[in-house]
Amino acid sequence: MRTYISTLGFHETRVTRPVIKQGIDAGDRVVLVRPATEGRSDRAEDAIGYVQDMIEEVEPEASVTTEQIETSEFTTAVLECSDVLDAVGRDRTLIVNFGGGAREVLLPLLLATVLHARDVDRAFQYTDVEQDVRTIDIPDLTAQVPSNAVDTFELIARLDSEVTLSELATESDRSKSTVGRHVDALADSGVIETRMGNNLKYVSLSQTGKLVTRAWLGN
Repeated sequence: MRTYISTLGFHETRVTRPVIKQGIDAGDRVVLVRPATEGRSDRAEDAIGYVQDMIEEVEPEASVTTEQIETSEFTTAVLECSDVLDAVGRDRTLIVNFGGGAREVLLPLLLATVLHARDVDRAFQYTDVEQDVRTIDIPDLTAQVPSNAVDTFELIARLDSEVTLSELATESDRSKSTVGRHVDALADSGVIETRMGNNLKYVSLSQTGKLVTRAWLGN
């Protein structure tokens, strides 16, 4: 079963379109993250009601609920968004949709999603320019570079291009088997990506690795 976590502004289709595009079945949940101080204005009620009606029309046995986030302090908002992701995503496919809405919730939800990157199966952004749903990769900034593979990670970062395992071993002046073990450990941590082609293993930084490198090497 799936849980969709989404911000909600005045454009309700930014919530419903990703859900319909991705699919929704009986037992799935849509959780709307809203500012606690927003109140229960007619416009807010209309937006929530529209989403509820649309989801019920598509799948009557799916549910739509709201979670109110205290936004007076940024850290508090991030922690509350983190609690929502942790609670409603447990034992489910967790999908986060950044559909606009109040920045006081949108930014904390984005940061909380990065912190929960390993638990988030997919994330979507509704683009302002193309007016379309775009899948986005959430980097895992909590990823750790294995201590025994630091030198190999730094070398991959400095090369800044896809290289074969053999080329990496030559550049590192280490045996191919040693570099191969480092590459496996780095891939398991999520900071690099590997692929096979023409019976060769190719190695490159992952999106997470590129961001970790900024802090790791100061580039």
